[in-house]
Amino acid sequence: MSSLSSPDAGRGRRTTARLWLQKASLLDPLFYLQLLVIILLCILIVYPALIVLASSIRDDTGAFSLRWYMQAYGSARNAQAIVNTLIIAGSAALFATLSGTVLAWVTARTDVPGRWFIELASVVPFISTSFIGALAWILLGSPETGLINQFWRYLGGDGALINVYSYAGIVFVIGLHEIPFVFLLVGSALRSMDPALEEASLSSGAGVWQTTFRITLPVVLPAILGSALLVFVLAAEQFGVPAVLGTPAKIRVLTTSIIETQAVYPPRQGLGAALCVTLLAFALIGLWLYTRLLGKRSYATIGGKAAHPKRVRLGAFRWLMFSVCVLFLALLVILPLVTIFLSSIRTIWTADFRWDQFTLANYRWVLFEYPIARRAIVNSLLLATVGATVGMVFCMLIAFLSQRTRLPGRKALDYLSMLPLGFPGVVLAFGLLQAWIYPPLVLYGTIWILLVAYVARELPVGVRVASATMVQIHPELEESSRSCGASWLQTFSHVTMPLLKSGLLAGWFLLFVAMTRELSASILLYSPRREVLSVAIYDMFYDGNFRALSALASMQVAIALCILVLARWTARLDRTA
Repeated sequence: MSSLSSPDAGRGRRTTARLWLQKASLLDPLFYLQLLVIILLCILIVYPALIVLASSIRDDTGAFSLRWYMQAYGSARNAQAIVNTLIIAGSAALFATLSGTVLAWVTARTDVPGRWFIELASVVPFISTSFIGALAWILLGSPETGLINQFWRYLGGDGALINVYSYAGIVFVIGLHEIPFVFLLVGSALRSMDPALEEASLSSGAGVWQTTFRITLPVVLPAILGSALLVFVLAAEQFGVPAVLGTPAKIRVLTTSIIETQAVYPPRQGLGAALCVTLLAFALIGLWLYTRLLGKRSYATIGGKAAHPKRVRLGAFRWLMFSVCVLFLALLVILPLVTIFLSSIRTIWTADFRWDQFTLANYRWVLFEYPIARRAIVNSLLLATVGATVGMVFCMLIAFLSQRTRLPGRKALDYLSMLPLGFPGVVLAFGLLQAWIYPPLVLYGTIWILLVAYVARELPVGVRVASATMVQIHPELEESSRSCGASWLQTFSHVTMPLLKSGLLAGWFLLFVAMTRELSASILLYSPRREVLSVAIYDMFYDGNFRALSALASMQVAIALCILVLARWTARLDRTA
C-alpha cells in the first residue's frame, strides 16, 4: 500500500494519463480540425504581426537595424503625432465614458420618462461611422461654411462660434461615436448588480445620491474602466476622423502618419512598421494595465436569485433630466444624421432654405453616372455578405472546439481569436499588405485581401456572439445524440446548429453592418476597381464633392438601418431567439 501512495507512483499515474490523453487526441478527428483552425488563425493574425515587427527592425538591405525607430521617435513631427494620439484617445475615452455612464445610469436606475427613446438614440451612432459623423460636423461646424456658424453670423455674432477643425472637434466626434459601447457595457452591469447592496445602504440611513456615488458606481467600476479602455483603443486606431478634421488644422496622429508612409513613392515600409508597432504597443499596454488594476479585485454583483433593482426617484428633476438627455442626444445623434441627409438633397449648402434648392440629382448621379460609387456599393455588399458568412462559420467552429471539447490546446483558440482586439485596423492592414504582396500567394490587388482583413478584424465579435450562444445550449442534448450512435458531425449539423441559428444569425447581421463601415483597414488594402463604400466616400471628400458624398453616406446609413430592421424582424419570427 505504501508504494501506491508514493510520489513516484503519483508521477507514474500522471504520466500514464498524459500518454492516454495524447493517444486519444491523436485518434480524434476533432483534434486535427482544431489544429487546422489554429493554423488558420496564426496565418490570419500572428503571421502579419510578425511581418510588421520584422519590417520595423530591418533596413533596406534586410540587415538588423533600429534606424526606423530612431526616425519614428527622433523626428519632432512623428513624436508630435504620438503625443497627439495619446491626447486625443485619452480625451475621447474620458468624454465617452462620462457621457455613456450617465446615460446608462439614467435609463437603468432612475424613473426618468422616455427611457426607451434614450436607449434607442444612444446606440444609433453605431449604425453610421465616425467618419460620416465627422463629415456631418464639417457641414455644421466649419468656420466659414458651417451651418451653425452661418446662423451665428446671421444673429450678429462675430467670427466662428465653433471650429470643428481642432483637437476639441476631433475628440468630440470620436467620443460621440464610442458612447454606445460605454452605454451598453455599463448599462448591462447596472442591470445585473445585486440591488441588496443599495438597499442595505439606504436602510442604514444613506441618501439616494450618497448610495449612488458610494455603492452603485464603485460596484460597476470594472465595466466603467473596461469601457474606458475599449474607447481609448478604438480612438487611438481612428483614421477617418483625424484625416478629415485634423489635416486642415495640421494635427497628425499615428494612423494618418502610417498612411502617409505608404502614400509616397517609394513607400517607407520600415518607418510605417515602426509606427505600427508603437500603435500596437498602446493597445497592448492598455490591456495589460486593465488586467493589473482589476485582475485581483473581486466585483461579484449578481445575486443568487432574480431581483429587480430599485429605481432612483428623481421627483421634480425627472423631466429636467429627460430634457437634458434628449437635447444631448439630439445634438450628438439626430443633428448629424439629418445634416448629412439634407446635404444630399440640396443643390447648395446655406442657412437660407428654399424649395428650389431641394433635388434628388445627387442620388441619380451617384447611382447612374458615377461608376466608382456603383462598384463600391456592389463590392461592399459582396464583401459584407461573404465575409459575415465565412466569419460566422469560422467563429462557430472556434466556439464549438473551445467549449465542447477537452482537447489539448483548445485554450489557444480563445487567445488567438481575441488577439485582433489589440490590433488596430491600420496595423492589421499594414501587416496583411506586407504579408500578401509577394509570392507565393499574392492577394494584394484582389478583393480577397479585403475579405481576409474584414474576417480577421471582426473575429473577436463573432467569437463572443457564437460563444455566448453556445453556452446557452446544454451539453446533454449533444451527449444524447452521441449516445444514440450519431457522429460528432451528425450531432453538430442536426442538434447543435439548429439551436445555434438564432445567435449565429444575430452575429451575422452584426458582422455585416461592421464590414460595410470599415475604413481604417480598407484605405490601405483597396486597389483600383476594388473600392468599397467607405473608401468611395473618403475619395469624394478630397475631390470636394460634398453633395454626392452626402448621398452615398446616406445610402450607407440606410443599408445599416435596413439590416438592423431585418435582424429585428427575423428575431421575432424565430421563437428560439
